[in-house]
Amino acid sequence: MKPEFFVVRKIAFSGSSTFSAFIIRIAVAAVALSLCTMIVATAMITGFQKEIRNKVLGFWSHLQITPFSLTSSLEEKGIYRYQDFYTDKTLLPEVRHIQVTALKGGLLKTKDEFEGVVLKGVGDDFDWKNFEPYLKRGRSISPPVEGTRSDIIISSATAKRLQIDTGDKLTVTFMEQSIRQRPFKICGIYETGLEEFDLKYALVNIEVIQELNHWGKDTVGGFEVFLKEGNLFKSRSKAYLLALFGALLSAEQQQGLAMDPLEKIGEEVYSKISNPALDVQTIKSISPGIFDWLELQTMNELIILTLMLLVAAINMITTLLILILERTNMIGILKALGAANVSIRKIFVLYSAVIVSIGLLIGNATGLAICFIQKHFQLLKLPPDSYYLTHAPIEISWTWIAALNVGTVVITLLLLLLPTALVARISPVKAIRFE
Repeated sequence: MKPEFFVVRKIAFSGSSTFSAFIIRIAVAAVALSLCTMIVATAMITGFQKEIRNKVLGFWSHLQITPFSLTSSLEEKGIYRYQDFYTDKTLLPEVRHIQVTALKGGLLKTKDEFEGVVLKGVGDDFDWKNFEPYLKRGRSISPPVEGTRSDIIISSATAKRLQIDTGDKLTVTFMEQSIRQRPFKICGIYETGLEEFDLKYALVNIEVIQELNHWGKDTVGGFEVFLKEGNLFKSRSKAYLLALFGALLSAEQQQGLAMDPLEKIGEEVYSKISNPALDVQTIKSISPGIFDWLELQTMNELIILTLMLLVAAINMITTLLILILERTNMIGILKALGAANVSIRKIFVLYSAVIVSIGLLIGNATGLAICFIQKHFQLLKLPPDSYYLTHAPIEISWTWIAALNVGTVVITLLLLLLPTALVARISPVKAIRFE
């Protein structure tokens, strides 16, 4: 056994009645608390971002292909349904599913109330499985039958304000050159929790909009494109690099770190579309506010991790200084016996590593326990009006937990090399005389 390991084994947590034993307990608690906070913060922020993205993509899609338009009007031009990318599934290998859609603004009216709404027309290729988690009551939309009311799915927020429910009847008025009305029957109630969607949209069969716009069945408003699963959004590591070293990077490097894989795929899809009249938009460009807000959460996460690492490092530095001062006589004896400064410094670094390791074990156990309890029992509730979720979601990434552990050890021990320089300033003669 190497001498350094032998000495560390002998002195580790010896003298439990000494003041240093109390300081060591504080250091262990600081490391444990810091790691526990980092694990919980990372799991919650990751879960929060994932849930919000899933909600957005449950109602919309990764990409939307629509005709170029110079206005923001909801009145769509209409395009031919059977484009090459729609009929030939091998043309876009990144794509999991493509479905047609059409939008039309109207005024939703009941016997006593009315409210503006945007009808989103869905066809027989609509991915109901993707939308199913948000369908709270009722059923999916059936094709319209002549002489009967068409099906409509409205949000729970709209249903609550208008005091209507599934099975109730209503009328949608369309303000065009002449006022037109269309009767509907509520077949379902959906809720995404995102006010941007819930307060605005209702789902109907696309044939209704085709009829209102005097389109044929081969004309649609646009296409929703769902991509295959993968890392479609900017990774946390890229966000950290951009936040920490953005000022030191060139404009091209900053742009490369800032670009999401989703934007890159969007450009690739656009380059493969043969129709020059069509544009490709990502969900981030359609709803930038939501995704900019989600990216701010990554910045909050970075601040929390930085603060917790500083807390752990400062506590360990203070603890190590106290240990060195308390073991001054031992240092003097080791030097008198011929031990080099490097060897003595290594003893205290290893001693600190033992303390950090115990703190990591406690921190991992506590942090993971909190995460598992929250994931299964959802004890921490959130106001849905502010956070779009009813509880704090948890998404555990074992890769990031390992990275947090390794990062805590490396950063803490590297910073501990500074106070161990005090060992070189201790004279063996004075140290032994001090005893």
